[in-house]
Amino acid sequence: MNKIIKNTILLFIITLVSGILLGAVYEITKEPRAKQEEIARTKAYKNVFSDADSFEDFEYDQSDMAACLKEGGYDEASALIESIVEAKSASGDSLGYIITVTDKKGYAGDITFTLGIKNDGTINGIAFLKLEETAGMGMKAKDDAFKDQFSDLSAVSYNTEPDAFDSNGIDAISGATITTKAVSNGVSAGVLCFKSITGGDMDE
Repeated sequence: MNKIIKNTILLFIITLVSGILLGAVYEITKEPRAKQEEIARTKAYKNVFSDADSFEDFEYDQSDMAACLKEGGYDEASALIESIVEAKSASGDSLGYIITVTDKKGYAGDITFTLGIKNDGTINGIAFLKLEETAGMGMKAKDDAFKDQFSDLSAVSYNTEPDAFDSNGIDAISGATITTKAVSNGVSAGVLCFKSITGGDMDE
């Protein structure tokens, strides 16, 4: 009995110390990780809006945005708008918006990317922040051959219905239809977001 008690106490102490050490490591690395994430995000912004001089957070009502996506067929279990920033020129003029989208139906989990759309409704392109699909298949979404299909498309005429990638002229990645749908649906959610924040100023 004493041995059982000693082992239990020892296990408790080991677990407690491990938890404290893990917590300490988390706090120590928290700031450097945040800086690296910010660097990666800014790089993604520049990838989809290379002519922008600065990026400013755009305030929006998250509840209204969630309702907009739901109306378009995207609930929180399928797609989320993580953030919106406004791309600006050196003189402070607005060039368009960069929408960070997470589609939650990738083959291996969440897929997060930035989507750039000019004020005239032209899609500038996408840049991935999180993509953990199958190597040699879904990971090909990072290749220019796939990503460039979204560049220069019109957000006005883009079909935002779920799983409508083929009607938008997007060729599926060979052997990775699920990844293709997830990215295309994320773009669709981003386009819906863009139309919402621009107040329907574009011709439908």
